[in-house]
Amino acid sequence: MKIRARANNRACVLGALLFAANIFCGVSLAGLRPQAKQTKPSNALPRGTAGRNLYMMGEKISKAVLDKDIATLLTYDRADLRSADEVSLKNTKSDLYCYIFDSDCITWGSGNWRSVYDKLAQARQLEIKVSVSSSPYDRQTYGSLFFYDASGVSAKDLRSRDYLCKEGPANITSWKFRLENGKWKPVTPLFDSETRACPSDVQGDDQ
Repeated sequence: MKIRARANNRACVLGALLFAANIFCGVSLAGLRPQAKQTKPSNALPRGTAGRNLYMMGEKISKAVLDKDIATLLTYDRADLRSADEVSLKNTKSDLYCYIFDSDCITWGSGNWRSVYDKLAQARQLEIKVSVSSSPYDRQTYGSLFFYDASGVSAKDLRSRDYLCKEGPANITSWKFRLENGKWKPVTPLFDSETRACPSDVQGDDQ
């Protein structure tokens, strides 16, 4: 009986050791397995609450464009332009519809203009930059959203007005907002659609 008991004890100890070894090996192998490559954003999430809120709004806006969700997109439009813009966006040949969704029907510029949709959809590394600044003229807080392909445009490039004017039509989309009672309200029409000469200036640092 003692011999059998010792054998059972040895079996139990051996089993426990094997079980522990399997757990250890499982953890070790899991650590060696290749993981999906994470793309690190070139711009960190803005530090201040206002900047973070504008950034998150930018994410929702870009999703609405990529989904061609006009109803959601209009909720971010200027209140005084919303009704007219809704009519324009129902007309697939209108300037506003072409500006946002269809490069093929854009008639202005020198042939290098692309729609907001194409800029976002064709970006290899789509990123959103937020710039927040306080105006010395009216003491209001303004913020700009920039949507761009970080594989070809750097955050530093976005600080150059000359670069914005040159690359904006083909590669950069912007939209300017003002902070009112803790909420961001658009200053310009949808995606600065009436200021086609150059995207909004970057003034101030990320917040």
